[in-house]
Amino acid sequence: MKVLIVFLLFWGVSSAGLLVKPETVIKELFPDLEAQKKSFLLGKKEREIVQKKFRTKITTSLYTVYLIKNKEGKTVAYSLLHSHRVRTKKETVLITMNRDCQVLDVEIIAFYEPPEYIPPERWLKLFGNLSPEKLPYIKRNIPNVTGATLSSRVITDSVRQGIGICKYYLREKLK
Repeated sequence: MKVLIVFLLFWGVSSAGLLVKPETVIKELFPDLEAQKKSFLLGKKEREIVQKKFRTKITTSLYTVYLIKNKEGKTVAYSLLHSHRVRTKKETVLITMNRDCQVLDVEIIAFYEPPEYIPPERWLKLFGNLSPEKLPYIKRNIPNVTGATLSSRVITDSVRQGIGICKYYLREKLK
C-alpha cells in the first residue's frame, strides 16, 4: 500500500481513491481463515448506547462486516467497514477486532481527499490493542497528525464507534 501512496503523490493525483480491497487486507491478516461478508442495520437502541458510552456521533445505521471464521465455523474476529466524510469527500477504513472487541488492525481502504492528508501507517498501528476498556482519543492516547488533523480525528472516532458496535451489536447478534 505504501508504494501506491508514494506513486500517487509522485504523479500529483488530487485524490487517492480505492487503495486496497478489504478482502486483500483480511487475507493478509488471516491467511488460513474464512471471511464471510454481511451487511446489517444497527438498531436504534444499540446506536444510542454506542453514541452515549463511546462519546461519538453515528451518522449511519447501515454497516458491512466480515466475520472471520475458523475451520470449525466459529467467529474469531470481525472486520468492520466504516465509511465517513473527512472534509468534503469520503474515506473508508477497515477496523479489525477480535471477539473481545480489541483492535487488531486499522487499514485505510479508500480515501478520496488529497493523498497528502492520509495519516501514515505507523500512526494507524497505534490503534492496536485498544479495547472497550481503553478507548482511543486524540491527544490522550492517540497523537494528532500534523497536516492530517481532520483525517486523524475522524479515524479515531471511527475506531471508537467500531469498538462500540462490536461490543453492543456484533458480539451479541453476529456470532
